Amino acid sequence: MSITSTNAASLLTGASTSNSAGSTNRSSFGALTANDFMKMLITELQTQDPTQPMKNENLLTQLSTMRNLQANVELSDAMQAITTNQQLATAANFIGKLVAGTDDQSNPITGKVDRAFLHNGTAYVGIGDNKLALSNVSTVSISG
Repeated sequence: MSITSTNAASLLTGASTSNSAGSTNRSSFGALTANDFMKMLITELQTQDPTQPMKNENLLTQLSTMRNLQANVELSDAMQAITTNQQLATAANFIGKLVAGTDDQSNPITGKVDRAFLHNGTAYVGIGDNKLALSNVSTVSISG
């Protein structure tokens, strides 16, 4: 028996997955943690045929694959954090500048940015009582 993305879900029935941000129960195979991989390996070892146990080479290959998958998950999380931080830094650079764009309901907003913030992982600039997603900013100019 070897671990594949198809049987991984059945091996992890009841296991809660999480990421560094703390959200749980993501259904993606990429959401598996090191603990989830260890549970899969233990389940696999417990359910293997005792008359044909897994060879050491197969076990090492699977451990290596699991570590590579975990490293990819960690890299993805790190890249997401870097992207979020860069978006916030870009939004902060707009403070004191005049911007134009549309809000989440496609209403036009124009004004001087007085703050930058993150909400649910999205970078926003604040203009008075309004908020404008960084991705919805269409023009930026230096205030006069």
